[in-house]
Amino acid sequence: MAGQKFPTDVKPKYVPYDNEHSDVLKAGAPKPLDLAEEFKDGTVVITAIPGAFTPTCSLKHIPDYIKNADKLKSKGVKRVIVLSVNDPFVLSAFGKAVGYKNEDNYVVFATDPEGKISSQLGEDYVLDLSNAGLGKRLQRYAVIVKDGEVVYLANEDDGDFTDISSVDTLLKKL
Repeated sequence: MAGQKFPTDVKPKYVPYDNEHSDVLKAGAPKPLDLAEEFKDGTVVITAIPGAFTPTCSLKHIPDYIKNADKLKSKGVKRVIVLSVNDPFVLSAFGKAVGYKNEDNYVVFATDPEGKISSQLGEDYVLDLSNAGLGKRLQRYAVIVKDGEVVYLANEDDGDFTDISSVDTLLKKL
């Protein structure tokens, strides 16, 4: 997939953070995220998670991206997108719960409904956890998109968390 265009036909939804809705239980209205616009003229990092509020995503994976936002910016990343199959309200609460409360919305928590974006990357980017009662999920993965083109794309095995999708790995790849 490296060297190819990242799919932009699905517009994930997200709830922009604002101070008026800073409480975890409050949220504004969801809005579409136009990936084609996001990818114009610059670098965007995407990381996908199996689910909001899962232990690894909540305690390590996503908080590390938030803590390293300034380092990502210094490497030219204009936005970080966290994708999950969860709805935009759950993702809004999740973002606030893991510490992202910034009206610049540099990090957005967006839904990949039914894995429609991730499945276009390949079957290894979605995870069927129906037997565990969790339904279709996203595999944990990370992407660097520059000017619409995939520069780096890698996924974790079976939703495990290694260094493949960590912010440290992406900082080295930028």
